[in-house]
Amino acid sequence: MSRIFRLLARITILVALCLAFVSLDQPAARAQLMLGAGSSGSDETPPDGMETLLEEARKDGSTVIIIKPGEDASAAAAEDSATQAEQFYQARSRIESVVASVPTLWPNILETLEIASPNGSYFWIARAVGTALLGLFIGSLAIKPILRRGRDYFQYMYDPDPATTADKAKYLIFRVILALVYICIFFVMAMAVAFALDTGHEPSRRIIFEIVVAYLFYRLMIRAVSWNLFAYDAPSHRIVNLSDDEANRIHRDWGIAVAVVVIFAAGARSLTYIGEEQGYAGLTVENILFIQICTACLATLVLAILDIKNWKIWQHIFEPKAKSAWLYRLRATLARSVPAVFLFYMLIALGVFVYRLALGLTNPGAVIAAPFIVFWAALMAYGLVIIIIQALYNRRIRYFEERAAAEQERLAKEAGTVDSDAGEEMVVGPSSANFEYQPIFKPFFEMAAMAIIATIAVGELIRSWGVDLNSGGNFWSSLLDIILASVLCWLAYRAVSLLIDRRLEQEGGAPETDEEELGGEGGGAGATRVATLLPIMRYMMIIVLFSIAAMIVLSRLGFDIGPIFAGAGVVGIAVGFGAQTLIRDIFSGAFFLLDDAFRNGEYVEIDGIKGTVERISIRSFQLRHHLGALHTIPFGEIKRLTNFSRDWVLMKLPLRVTYDTDVDKVRKLVKKLGQELLNHPQIGHTFMQPLKSQGVYKMEDSAMIIRVKFMTKPGEQFVTRKVVYESIQDLFAREGIHFAHKQVTVRLEDGQRADGLTEDEKKAVSAAARSVIDEEEAAALAAKGTTGSGDR
Repeated sequence: MSRIFRLLARITILVALCLAFVSLDQPAARAQLMLGAGSSGSDETPPDGMETLLEEARKDGSTVIIIKPGEDASAAAAEDSATQAEQFYQARSRIESVVASVPTLWPNILETLEIASPNGSYFWIARAVGTALLGLFIGSLAIKPILRRGRDYFQYMYDPDPATTADKAKYLIFRVILALVYICIFFVMAMAVAFALDTGHEPSRRIIFEIVVAYLFYRLMIRAVSWNLFAYDAPSHRIVNLSDDEANRIHRDWGIAVAVVVIFAAGARSLTYIGEEQGYAGLTVENILFIQICTACLATLVLAILDIKNWKIWQHIFEPKAKSAWLYRLRATLARSVPAVFLFYMLIALGVFVYRLALGLTNPGAVIAAPFIVFWAALMAYGLVIIIIQALYNRRIRYFEERAAAEQERLAKEAGTVDSDAGEEMVVGPSSANFEYQPIFKPFFEMAAMAIIATIAVGELIRSWGVDLNSGGNFWSSLLDIILASVLCWLAYRAVSLLIDRRLEQEGGAPETDEEELGGEGGGAGATRVATLLPIMRYMMIIVLFSIAAMIVLSRLGFDIGPIFAGAGVVGIAVGFGAQTLIRDIFSGAFFLLDDAFRNGEYVEIDGIKGTVERISIRSFQLRHHLGALHTIPFGEIKRLTNFSRDWVLMKLPLRVTYDTDVDKVRKLVKKLGQELLNHPQIGHTFMQPLKSQGVYKMEDSAMIIRVKFMTKPGEQFVTRKVVYESIQDLFAREGIHFAHKQVTVRLEDGQRADGLTEDEKKAVSAAARSVIDEEEAAALAAKGTTGSGDR
């Protein structure tokens, strides 16, 4: 049996040492190990001269001793390697001696209990256990009325349908506080009974105390942790992603695992205390170390079984609840690896615990307990933070609701709608919408809190392994700085994105105009100047933030970023000479945007290319023609730009009427129609100047051209034109004014009549007339294309 224990011990120590030296590779940490090893009673002595140096420092009252390293770096590295080898051999020899003491363990336990007995029997153990159980029983009876009354008194805090995660966390944290109060009262009751039945026997007192503490720790793990984390009895308040069956099962298994561990730990701690109090007269130091190692192995085994048995449940706990959650795929992938990572961590932590215990370091069990303590502390901190965030937002929401109510009441009084007998009836005015509060930053603050708390938790977990995160040149310290810089960069990016998205939403972006309403010609209204510049500012902020993060990461990885900046300057000059066109495009675009020459959604013309501005980048922008073609134009290529969507649009409409039309009558009718259209429900708000007649614009062979005009907002001219044409047509039909149709008068030679022409002659006359009409239409189209949209 001793050979098997010896083999297992060597394998465990070999794995533990390889990983322990990775995390404890700093000189300060190694010095701490040597000092800890020396305090454990080993024969190791400080190096030659060190003892004298320390004695002289004590006499002089010095508090800081600076030792200058030697010039030979290889000698220092060799000394470090020798120190590590000494620690390795020291730990191995200690564990070999612990394994060799296994055959004497049981006889030494009996001897220790006999020495501790006041009369040489083992009855004192039964008396101590019975006293502890009696104290626990009386304490439970005394605490029940208090619990029942407290549960009834605080029943009002239970909300069967919580609206937010903060509401759930508030109720669960309150239950944690109640559990802690319950444990404190229970401890006082149980210890009071123990003191009442005290016999003055110190080992009995220790056993009673360990049993009470073990039971209270069990209640803490069940009532404060499992009861609230898994919330098996409150599904509506369960934060983790678990079904009711999974919550009940993991709660039951957790209770069994904790019970096994605390029972064994209570016995081990009692034996350890009694053995140390006796000066190791019965149990030796190796026996006590073996008991502690067995306790850690049992705890690791129980937790490993709990992890493997509930493998899927642990994955579900860390999975996001909704597939629409932020970074769902990444978080789901990480959640699937949590059980394996936890199992691997516990095995490594067990090896490191044995290694530390063998060297006599203080608090060697921190590496095993750290994940549970850090996780629960981080969860509690996150719950408190989101409760505070929710409280602040609730306060803001109430403030805006009060302002909205006051504004509604004011508008109602001004409108005279508040009745003295029914004062609660109020009319909601349109301006009350300005007081609507939208907590768009609340999810961001919650995610920021989660990221920062998670980073701090990782740092504390690393610190529990003995790593000094405050020392420079530490790998783990640099890694944590890199993680923190990445988290802060991501948070800054999210904050900027939220601000820009919110402002873009307020600005409304480029108005969406129906192409059918525009008549297929484009020319709709554009976005605001802010809405045009914000996307470009987003790109610039991304570049700045990620550049800063990259510099921090490179600095923490050990790179000197000073030469990088110098090199960047030289490279920038070279790139400037080789990419003059690119630089010209960028600077031209910057000045165009500063001059507010165009915006997203505006209809522009550049060197004969027309279209709607669809996308603006740092170097170029894109125009979408109304027929679908997409033109990409670099800023540096712009020589002249015409914007058809800025400020106002003047539309001039020609009307062909017969020569017998009364022009003055038409002028008056059009003026009256213009005033009526100002009150039109569809287009009345679009007029900047009403419809009016310009009189006779042109005289043709078959018609008299009267032109009317009106001024509208950009993008509204085509819808308005449609309604104006329809209104004029109805008006002229009512007033008996006739539109003139295009005619071509063909004069024949003297004495000839049209009915005397042959068929060929008639076709020749028609062709001649057709050519005249085609020429006039071609000239009109050419004139329209030359003048652009001014005559639209």
